[in-house]
Amino acid sequence: MLLKPLRYLWPVALAASLSACGQTTAKTPKPSPINHANTTTAKANTTGLITSPPSHLDPLTGLKTSRHGPLVALMIENSEYGRPQYGLSSADIVYEAYTEHFYYSRFMLLYWGHAPHQVGPVRSARPYFVSWVHEWPAAYAHAGASNPGYTSIAQDHIHNLDLDAGAYNLGVRVSFRNAPHNLFTSMAAVMQTAQHNWGNPKVTGHWPFVTHVKSGTPPYKTITMEWNPVNTIEQWRWDRAANGWSRWVDNPKAHNGYVQVMGMNSGKPVLASNVVIQYTTENNMYDPAGTGWISIQTHGQGKALLFLGSRFYRGTWKNNGPGTPTHFYLANGKPVAFDPGQTWIEVVPNSQSASNPFHLTLGQ
Repeated sequence: MLLKPLRYLWPVALAASLSACGQTTAKTPKPSPINHANTTTAKANTTGLITSPPSHLDPLTGLKTSRHGPLVALMIENSEYGRPQYGLSSADIVYEAYTEHFYYSRFMLLYWGHAPHQVGPVRSARPYFVSWVHEWPAAYAHAGASNPGYTSIAQDHIHNLDLDAGAYNLGVRVSFRNAPHNLFTSMAAVMQTAQHNWGNPKVTGHWPFVTHVKSGTPPYKTITMEWNPVNTIEQWRWDRAANGWSRWVDNPKAHNGYVQVMGMNSGKPVLASNVVIQYTTENNMYDPAGTGWISIQTHGQGKALLFLGSRFYRGTWKNNGPGTPTHFYLANGKPVAFDPGQTWIEVVPNSQSASNPFHLTLGQ
């Protein structure tokens, strides 16, 4: 069932039962929307956010933008109960990784310079997602956290917007989805709140971008990621006409086959310029609640598959420690240049085991 625009729902935020990922929040006033502006003409600043010169490049996408900041990271659900999500197509960078015990994956979206009207379902934080937030000067919006997640937020001094605690009345629970899969927010309101509390920190990009995008056909045309054979098999498909990677998802339990992932605000397909498969070490953690915490290595180095537009490389990633950016390299050690546009970082385990169902297949 498609969600109604939140501008109609905002005045009627509904009470909901407490859950592991959120609690009832008060109604939030309707914010002024912020439009994505990949244009060369500056637009009026109606939101109170700082604008930049028309020639400025977005440090996260390499695209021209007339508007920027502040940078915000947001946690989004990826279970079958939380689909379709809102906000995927308009994020600058998306991180995807497992949450509980190699079961569901979850998204962390980064926005800088634009904001869709509605984003969700918002879910809880984990320490490795906090580590990726720490790489950027970003405010972090989420709905609760695991105990290790809360510890990491405090230790890393993250600019914290916890919607689970009713932070600034930024969340609304809709009536046509069950909790905890029904918490949504307005990114315009989140960005305004972040700027009011912490300003608009300078953002430096983590990787260079090519100045001329080459068209062509990559050696692999599909990237299939089986996070869980029961409910989450995802696929990236090369779209030659769009010169990018379109996203598809299959829920085998529903027997529907692959469905193209759409931008629920824009009505357009999710299209990534870059898809990075980042291999790292993942282990089970003790969880007194029994929900199955895991740990994911975010520092150090490892292997990476780099799908950059029509280009493909087998490379590496490296991170020197907390608060430092993750960089990606070619096999010869040179930094890799990304295509301008949206980037997805798919963080996956080094190996498959009986307790870890992840499987990746590259198709011709």
